[in-house]
Amino acid sequence: MLFFRPGWIVKLADFPVAIALALAAPPAHALEQGDLQSGLYTAPGHLFTVKSPLGLRPILVDGFDRTTGAVTFLNEAGQLFGVVCTPNLDILAGADIDFETNAAILRNWLREATLPMFFERMTPGSSILREEPAEFEGQAAWVAIIHLPRGSPMIRNDPEIGPVRQDSWRGVVVFSRGSQTYLLMTEARVESPEARGQFDAAAAGWDDFLPRLTEFYRGMSFKALPEMQERPQPEGQHAGT
Repeated sequence: MLFFRPGWIVKLADFPVAIALALAAPPAHALEQGDLQSGLYTAPGHLFTVKSPLGLRPILVDGFDRTTGAVTFLNEAGQLFGVVCTPNLDILAGADIDFETNAAILRNWLREATLPMFFERMTPGSSILREEPAEFEGQAAWVAIIHLPRGSPMIRNDPEIGPVRQDSWRGVVVFSRGSQTYLLMTEARVESPEARGQFDAAAAGWDDFLPRLTEFYRGMSFKALPEMQERPQPEGQHAGT
């Protein structure tokens, strides 16, 4: 039997703290939380907005230090969507250069910064099972499956040892917009009594999570930061337009 226990959310609250401490200077003030109104989440400083993919009142975990932070939307069925963002770590990120170079920059951001400083701090032993360059909404992206041992918000009642937190297979897409790099994530598979065992990242359809992340992305808008003036995007412009 699978069930959800709110107490597990305490662990999830460490997500934004880890990335803020790892990828930005130690904050001299408390991390900021965004605002959720009528199903629309606005990050601190209006860095970005995103429509909740899980209804008007999801379980929400977030924290930002200026332009670095994360927000996670969850529900009691074990569904999860999230955004992680930092300033670009490579001066060429998002520049008008060839696809291969753009994809490699995004790969490095995931492998060298976000995996060790966000996912592994959140869940030791996290690893990338499969990754590939991709085109996402018309621009270069990096797509991956990340395995998080005991990283799911769902727990299973094991008759021998009691409640056991389940593994998570997190589908992610990484892209740059303006001066920021973003990672969108969701569960590649939500555990159920009928869906047990390991996720097969080598199988066809391993990236079936992408349509869900595309829909999530199309509910976003991005703020035009000062660093974006060479490639301006009007404030409040929606990603899907």
